[in-house]
Amino acid sequence: MPDLRKNFMIGYDVGLKNFISLTEEEKELVRNCRNNINVRKWMYSDTIISPKEHKSFIANLKNDDKNYYWIVQKRQEYVGVISLNNVNMDHRNAYLGIYSNPVCKFKSKGTLLIRCLKHVSFSIAKLHTLKLEVMETNVKAINFYKKSGFKEEGRLKEFIFKDGNWCDMIVMGIVEGDGIDGNENRE
Repeated sequence: MPDLRKNFMIGYDVGLKNFISLTEEEKELVRNCRNNINVRKWMYSDTIISPKEHKSFIANLKNDDKNYYWIVQKRQEYVGVISLNNVNMDHRNAYLGIYSNPVCKFKSKGTLLIRCLKHVSFSIAKLHTLKLEVMETNVKAINFYKKSGFKEEGRLKEFIFKDGNWCDMIVMGIVEGDGIDGNENRE
């Protein structure tokens, strides 16, 4: 298995820096992005993450062989965060995580982040299948994932309780070779 705790370069101007390699300033930047209301409202846990909790989370990643997180940087701008979670190398699958930096001004941030995730997943980690879960109310994300080649595979009925209501989680997936070559919209 490749060492997913490493930093990677994607092309000449996009870098992926593993959370365990982040500077203190970068750790705080990530925490601030994750705590932004426009990011955390779509997460399973939408509570504010304290500096102590964040530091502990990152420290625990050093010995974690199932969960990997990277901050994505294009030139000098931090674009967002990508992750592979519950990585299973026996079956070559994982779940993805993704969120953009709300203050980054680049256009098509999501497209860059998902391309980085696909590259790490299929070209570096040699995974076969990538899954995600998205709230049924996050229509923008669902449409983005579909455009990126992911297909709906099922629902977790009334799986989370948000804002006083039960909400389904939609399970989506992609298999290596689907939506990787720029033909994300093909059927």
